[in-house]
Amino acid sequence: MPGTIRLGIDMGGTFTDITLLDETTGKLTVAKVPSIHGDPASALVNAVTRALERAHAAREDVGLLVHGTTLVTNAILERKLPPIALVTTAGFRDVLEIGRHFRSDMYDLFQDKPEPLVPRERRFEVAERIASGGEVVVPLLPKAIDEAAQAIKESGAEAVAICLLNAYVNSAHEAMLERALAERLPGVLVSSSSRLCPEIREFERMSTVVLNAAAMPVMARYLGEIERRIAAVLPRAQVLLMQSSGGSLTVAAARDMPVRLVTSGPAGGALAIQHIGKATGRSNVLGIDMGGTSADICLVHQGQVRMTTEGSIAGYPVKLPMIEINTIGAGGGSLAWLDAWGGLHVGPQSASADPGPVAYGRGGTEPTVTDANLVLGRLHAGRFLGGEMALDMEAARDAIKRLGKKLGLSTERAAAGIVRISNSNMERALRVSSAERGYDPREITLVAFGGGGPLHAAALARAIGFETVLVPETPGVLSALGLVMADIRHDFVQTCLARVDQIPADRCAALFAALESQAAKALERDGVPPDRRVLERTADLRYVGQAYEVNVPVPAGALTGGVTAEIARRYHELHKRLYAHCHPDHPVELVSVRIAALGLTAAPPLRERPAGNAAARPRETRPVYFDDADDYVDCCVYDRSALGPGAVFEGPAIVEQMDTTTVIHPGQQASIDAFGNILITAGRKA
Repeated sequence: MPGTIRLGIDMGGTFTDITLLDETTGKLTVAKVPSIHGDPASALVNAVTRALERAHAAREDVGLLVHGTTLVTNAILERKLPPIALVTTAGFRDVLEIGRHFRSDMYDLFQDKPEPLVPRERRFEVAERIASGGEVVVPLLPKAIDEAAQAIKESGAEAVAICLLNAYVNSAHEAMLERALAERLPGVLVSSSSRLCPEIREFERMSTVVLNAAAMPVMARYLGEIERRIAAVLPRAQVLLMQSSGGSLTVAAARDMPVRLVTSGPAGGALAIQHIGKATGRSNVLGIDMGGTSADICLVHQGQVRMTTEGSIAGYPVKLPMIEINTIGAGGGSLAWLDAWGGLHVGPQSASADPGPVAYGRGGTEPTVTDANLVLGRLHAGRFLGGEMALDMEAARDAIKRLGKKLGLSTERAAAGIVRISNSNMERALRVSSAERGYDPREITLVAFGGGGPLHAAALARAIGFETVLVPETPGVLSALGLVMADIRHDFVQTCLARVDQIPADRCAALFAALESQAAKALERDGVPPDRRVLERTADLRYVGQAYEVNVPVPAGALTGGVTAEIARRYHELHKRLYAHCHPDHPVELVSVRIAALGLTAAPPLRERPAGNAAARPRETRPVYFDDADDYVDCCVYDRSALGPGAVFEGPAIVEQMDTTTVIHPGQQASIDAFGNILITAGRKA
């Protein structure tokens, strides 16, 4: 039957991962292929071809492809963006440069702010003014529009961002500009703040629309290429892209709002660990996704993924709903290097996919975390990626030996030092996402995924205090699995400043009704049937006098006085949980109302594996270096596919599979649950 196969593709810096789900049988097929620097579309097609071959599936049977990409993220991080222009209210062209007074390190007097993505000479002013209540104070005249259009044309900008003062409350002037510039500047892409994020805070709104405009030409070129390439390979597939919010987006919407894709790939991982947590009865899970370039950390608390509307990338604010993900430069390709005083560091610089770690044999010369794990015996040189890619042990040893000589250490101790420093970087990030936010690590299961997560998670759990590590069946491609279960999602917001106890119920209801109308139209355009549509209400609240808000769920139905009182009560409870104090007698202010429009997709069930031989029999024994022993230890090596539910084995042990390797340290115990997950009892740090 056509359309019974779903594909999820997560395109990372080192590998492109794919999950194939057969909706008829529930069977999952996974594959990994190397990413291709400068040609991501070819890597995507290679991944599709590999997965279809492994599943013995016909390309005509693929009905849906959901794609997570780091394209926007990398373009911003590497500043590989086209020239763009900004149009703003007269007198406000420098808001983008002034920004906020916050500093990432309050004690560093010499730190630099990120340079604005739009230089001052391409920031243009128009004479217009809208008051905070929405009244037009200075009208926008045709002459001002003409002058702005001519200036943009002469600047050579490929895209233009529009951000006018108070446009979130009255978008008339931005809409006029957007229509006029689109007509007069053919080939120049236009983005307005009132369509992207109609919210308070001028700088954050301006930063968001500038990032969006800068990414539009990049995404337009990429989507044009992959649409053409995918149509040739998958003639019947609908293509969706993963948003930072955890929902999928149509290609047309991604062209207009590419900034919604800044954490596209990691969002799939968050959905996957939420799914695993629900299936296994674990309401609190913390995921660590260690890939080739970075490690992404996300928390699911009481079954809910933590969301934020105050994200950032490369120091630039992004004021859009997104899953709260803490990303650090700690991946398998993170480079080991010495500072001017001879101190050893690991990352954030990465060997990436090209040339990659020394062991890949692609021209890399500096040792990486992957090279260290290979030298320590944790990776098998001939069984990497299930034997599809051979690693060069001698080259890795030579690179680490050279580093060790500079440190006065043996090759093994230098390799162990690289792993230890990489772990310490991840430990700090894990604490930020758990204990430092008031969550007890002992009540949280650490879920390890990505190609490198299972290699390091058991040591991280012991150091921090997580009692259990869960390694899913397909950890190396888990983010790609999350993509095939993503719902279609659109987010709508409108700022409305008013005290909760004073805002008329009919005004609040009208605000939600207007957003719900937009949401229903968006889902209808996406072809979502009425019975698969869900609209979720929330509101941003704060105490009167506070500067920042907390997002609180709002029940459906009429907003009577009793309901608004309940919303305020929920706010007090949430504020106390987040900040350890609340003030029930203090007035609460409504800042913005929000609607999340979901087009539900049936998530593949986590199936219990049939009972079989529960005995754990190692495929071999090999020496593996552990800090616990400060030496190599004979270690049992298991084939993941041969471990059935109920199997129990003691550390030290290694579990190998196509997409990753799992390390169990001395003194730890591992078992296989009914779903095929590895559960590691982490034990206490000595």
